Amino acid sequence: MTAISGVTAGDDPRVQARFGTFTLDRKRAELRRDGVLVRLQDQPFRLLVYLLERPGEIVTREELREHLWPAEFVDFDHSLNTAMRKLRTALDDSADQPRYVETLARRGYRFIAPVSWDVGRASARPPVEGRAEARPTFTFGALWAIAVVVAVAVAAFLLWPAAPKPIGAIAVLPFTNSDPRSEYVSDGLTELLIDKLSRLPELRVMARSTVFDYKGKKIPPATAGKELDVGAVITGHLRRERDQYAIHVEMIDVRDGAQLWGERYTASPGELPLVQSRIADDLSSQLRRDADTQGRRFAARAYTANAEAYEQYLLGLQLWHSRGREDLPRSVEHFNRAIALDPNFAAAWSGLANAYGVMSGAGMIPPEEGAVKVLSSARKALALDPENAEAYTSIATTSFRSLWDFESAERDYRRSLALNPNYATGHQWYSDYLRAMGRTEEARREVDTALRLDPLSPATNSAKCYSLIHDRRYEEALAFAARYERLQKRPMQHCTAAARALTGDRSLLLLRQQRLLAQPDPESASSVEIAETYALLGQPDKAFEWLERGAKRRSTRITSFHVSPGLDSLRDDPRFAALAKRIGLPAQAVPR
Repeated sequence: MTAISGVTAGDDPRVQARFGTFTLDRKRAELRRDGVLVRLQDQPFRLLVYLLERPGEIVTREELREHLWPAEFVDFDHSLNTAMRKLRTALDDSADQPRYVETLARRGYRFIAPVSWDVGRASARPPVEGRAEARPTFTFGALWAIAVVVAVAVAAFLLWPAAPKPIGAIAVLPFTNSDPRSEYVSDGLTELLIDKLSRLPELRVMARSTVFDYKGKKIPPATAGKELDVGAVITGHLRRERDQYAIHVEMIDVRDGAQLWGERYTASPGELPLVQSRIADDLSSQLRRDADTQGRRFAARAYTANAEAYEQYLLGLQLWHSRGREDLPRSVEHFNRAIALDPNFAAAWSGLANAYGVMSGAGMIPPEEGAVKVLSSARKALALDPENAEAYTSIATTSFRSLWDFESAERDYRRSLALNPNYATGHQWYSDYLRAMGRTEEARREVDTALRLDPLSPATNSAKCYSLIHDRRYEEALAFAARYERLQKRPMQHCTAAARALTGDRSLLLLRQQRLLAQPDPESASSVEIAETYALLGQPDKAFEWLERGAKRRSTRITSFHVSPGLDSLRDDPRFAALAKRIGLPAQAVPR
């Protein structure tokens, strides 16, 4: 058997490492990304294993020479640099903006992403303790604590080192509730569990907008899990009992509908801190060190103990998810109310940043005003919660769209997705950035990842449709939109109209132009789209006039104008390359 890091794979019980979207199998000498085999030669693979065995530690070049290269090997520096370059290529990593392997000049390397190892021996999973019973009245602090307890318990089950076959994907289905008046409580608990479990980098967790499509549907959990292509589903039911809630939570095997784990809880603010301590003790004694670290990370990220603030946050989140022009300003109102009630509510600040970001992108507020509001809200969220992935994504998108600071955008997108690899919106918006930078293959991969994490979301499906349009695959885009509309009974009219206009539908093109010009602030909202209509109608000077207007106002889509298929007829005009250069964009970024 091949020796790795001075120990044979058969001697070391750690057989499988998980980080980000990758899984490394020592015994098979395989690296996979989302289940797809990644080709990696022997020496880069051994280098990766050695770094994974010591996450967060500095590994010197001398140590690597001693453990991975023969003593008589002459050209060590060249060989190590080549192996590292091949490793970074396989991981889609960057030496300048590392997501996985950090270079420390003249010292060595450090693996900076969270890593979880599975141990090879098989035995029964131990029971996970975590029951809390008492009588006081229910509060949202209790709801939060219960979510933490359940998330930690589920994480313990999923990450238990003796598990013969770890579950790689899971869905938290909307909890049911016997009291319709407190439906927001069950919705909130579902949301919290999704958020907490999503922070485990080795676990794919279906996004909120996808699982909530199953709310109210009479469908067996295992059937829902098969439709979502996950290994297990979590279900729950809340029942009001006088001044407290009884909560039953189960994890169900999708293959046969069998219960993998279950527990009953009663919400009581008086004893919940003791329960959290008990869970932390259980994690320390039962789980391997890296899983314990992950559990403590997400357990420490509290929302709020203020019941009214949390209710306002949930209402704002629900409206933000709809992305409707009437709903977004209302979501801002609810997030601001939550913050007024609890100024230290980090999630409400990041929700506010998200709402302002979408409103700015849709032209509902001026781009310059939107940038200031997004940055101030997101930075406040990070001051309260330094590991808030959503806030990093908001800052990255503002850097990309409004500030034209592309290096900072790259860094913050990577930081966000390292903190929460299951954040579908982060993958979606990072895809837009990558396409603008001319990194088309990476952009396609990111939008596909967003769609896999949130397959029923209108936003991610629209992103996929537009991705096909940017690839100049108009008929495929129309077919994709038609299939989505047929299955989900929801329109995808904007992407459909864009694809049809590009196929030569002049009447539709004129109607589209008329609608865009009638907006209250077309320069900030749709300057690039208006330029596209003029270009397709054979009026290049008018097209460039609108592009210049957009650049002056820093319209959000101006940083992607150079990859627009509607502007292909302008590419040979010197004004096109000049504008791209002024913004700082790669002149040639058209997909091949």
